[in-house]
Amino acid sequence: MASVKEHRFNFRNFLICWAVSLGQLGFGYPSSIIGPVLGEPSFLQAMSLVDSSGIPSAKQNQLIGAINGVYQAGGFIGILMTSWILDKYGRKMSSVYCALLGLLGGSILCGSKDVTMFIIGRFFAGAGAWGFLACIDRAAPIYTSELSPANLRGFFVGMNGVNVAVGYSFASYMGMAFFYAKEPALQWRGPLGIALVWPILTLVILMFVPESPRWLLMKGRVNEARDVILKLHTSKDDPEQVFAQEEFNQMQAQSNLEKTLDSSWRALFQRRSYRKRLLIASGFGFIGQSTAVLVINNYGPTIYKSLGFDTKDQLALQCGSNTTAAVFNFLGAAVMDRFGRRPLILISLLGCAVALTIETAMVALYADSGTNKAGLSAGVFALYLFPAVYAMGIDVAGYTFFSELFPNHIRAKGVCVVIAVIALTDLVYLEVSATAFAEIGWKYYLVNMTLPILLKAVPVFIIVTVLGTLVMYFVLPETKGIPLEDMAKIFGDTDEVILNGEDINDGKVSPLAENNKSKETELGREE
Repeated sequence: MASVKEHRFNFRNFLICWAVSLGQLGFGYPSSIIGPVLGEPSFLQAMSLVDSSGIPSAKQNQLIGAINGVYQAGGFIGILMTSWILDKYGRKMSSVYCALLGLLGGSILCGSKDVTMFIIGRFFAGAGAWGFLACIDRAAPIYTSELSPANLRGFFVGMNGVNVAVGYSFASYMGMAFFYAKEPALQWRGPLGIALVWPILTLVILMFVPESPRWLLMKGRVNEARDVILKLHTSKDDPEQVFAQEEFNQMQAQSNLEKTLDSSWRALFQRRSYRKRLLIASGFGFIGQSTAVLVINNYGPTIYKSLGFDTKDQLALQCGSNTTAAVFNFLGAAVMDRFGRRPLILISLLGCAVALTIETAMVALYADSGTNKAGLSAGVFALYLFPAVYAMGIDVAGYTFFSELFPNHIRAKGVCVVIAVIALTDLVYLEVSATAFAEIGWKYYLVNMTLPILLKAVPVFIIVTVLGTLVMYFVLPETKGIPLEDMAKIFGDTDEVILNGEDINDGKVSPLAENNKSKETELGREE
């Protein structure tokens, strides 16, 4: 009898998951392109953020903060809507919704006449991009995780993180390429216009990929779900499709059980084990963003400027940094199923703290004078070390972890709450970053001025990351190789788990499933 652990690589399954993950360029590119755009003098002049001689306007820092912050605010709203569409209309339709929002926001940005119009465009662009994060790909790769076999899920889902980083990297290269355009408006409208390509690409890809089999089962579309599983999870070494049938039987039995469970928002917060999952995932999401990842990404050119580099070098260094992230995202995806999520995440968190410490010290000691080449080079090294360690653990392993943690019947809601927490965290950090860099410079890495307003405390990027690593060491579970249907076991929810595929094929069921037989019959479910 085949088992989950014996399932081998299926190229068709991988190709579909990879094709779907290309849609995550719709998150990575528009989220990163703002960095190069803010580094373009022509954009700053067009938006009246500087005058003709390059002198900053009185409200420059506040407006740049709003440009970055409203993107996250749009993301928060978009995530809530995406959650509803995910459950109501499926994983594919939620991607269509996000793509349309991306097209709307991208069109407004590309055609902006003033900073107000630009900020409005950023809101819709953020809603679409962050919606992608919550529906089919990277940060919460619900769709991809539901198409992936358990023992290869890290690699398959990890492709989402890779393509997010590719989007980041491509945005940097486009910013660099259009820097040489002779027409000033083209220097920033061109890179923004390319963002329209990715939602269109997603819409095309969705015409050729299947719906999530688990969502189909939750909606009672059993035959369609069976066809998807038999097509995606077959193997030449398994001509009788034993593994695929065994996996489908387990999915169907688990789905029948979960239809009898409470899938409301109240249940997500009311049931103790669900709260535990939510707290772990949301806490990790907050800690991951508290490494200052988006501050570094969105204000990369600003940071390189503080190290004494001109606009051309700022853009070139940003290209190299984001390319580093793409390479290490792929490396993390490749080794995740061997080493697990937990060790990669913990090493990544500590690595980010080390990189931030080096960067802070180098900027503090050498940025003002700009004469110590070794010190400035060490600062650049830290800005390259950071995306490498972040990508390999927090990024690719962490967001795979988000998608695995919640039970199928409440997964969309749980994941969307986590992504909403991430969006709100980024909103707070990015909203004040421009002002903070202008007012206190390198100290912003040490004294984060955003949360004292809210908490009357002095949280710090480095300290939050270190303390967060300690907390995660004690609470973070390992999810490597565990079927999504069995994930509840590690949180003590044994009554919510159907027995494994072999037991189901032998006619065995869990105690709770036995008790729910009458309910399943009333609902007309297939056994």
